[in-house]
Amino acid sequence: MSDPIRVLVVDDDEAIVDMIQMGLEGEGMRVVSASDGSEALEMLHKHPTDVVLLDIMMPRVDGWMTLMEIRNDPLTADIPVIMLTAKTQDLARILAFKQGVQQYVTKPFNLMELVARIQSLMRGRQRVGTAAQAEGDFRKLAVRKGGRTVLLDLDDVIYISAKNKSTYVHTYENQYLVDLTLSELEERLSTDAFRRLHRSYMINLNKVKEIVRVEGSYVVVMSDRDETQVPVARRQVKSFREAVGI
Repeated sequence: MSDPIRVLVVDDDEAIVDMIQMGLEGEGMRVVSASDGSEALEMLHKHPTDVVLLDIMMPRVDGWMTLMEIRNDPLTADIPVIMLTAKTQDLARILAFKQGVQQYVTKPFNLMELVARIQSLMRGRQRVGTAAQAEGDFRKLAVRKGGRTVLLDLDDVIYISAKNKSTYVHTYENQYLVDLTLSELEERLSTDAFRRLHRSYMINLNKVKEIVRVEGSYVVVMSDRDETQVPVARRQVKSFREAVGI
């Protein structure tokens, strides 16, 4: 039997905390809670945590400051964070993703949907962990530029594009050729970080700078030097929304 998912709920509303705790524990998860960011940071160093559910509006230390502290601490930087908030503005969502939130859920929310989001995050992390072990933790991609072949760290990849039967890997300021199709890369990079959004594009979700809604679909602005805009194909909208929590 797999170990239960350990969740830290950070919210100053006791009724919401009690509701979440009852629902998550009913699904076999272990839940601890904190009423503000300061208490949450203490709890993270006392209790092993798989996922943080974080409210924005709290006394003393709010959600934004808490998120910044979580991401700046090497001991907690990799813990997935789901933002739970009444703020529905696009600007708040964009800021949350830019600061490293994995998902964004607005209140009121469906408890079973929240359970599903947590379980999805954990399955994604397990797939990444299994793949890393199977490959000896090898997270590089062979690419070509100027007659040379180099091994590029996957964390440096911002997006991948296909044009004129060639596939290109893009970093902050460089473009490289890769001897794989987008479909082959999609299968190889099957983690929560890399998503195929369009027949010609795959992106690293961790490198998204901004998400813009356009006529019922979305355009993703990447964090490369040119701030490349990647359209989300309409048939990919649902899976993209689920991936980023919008």
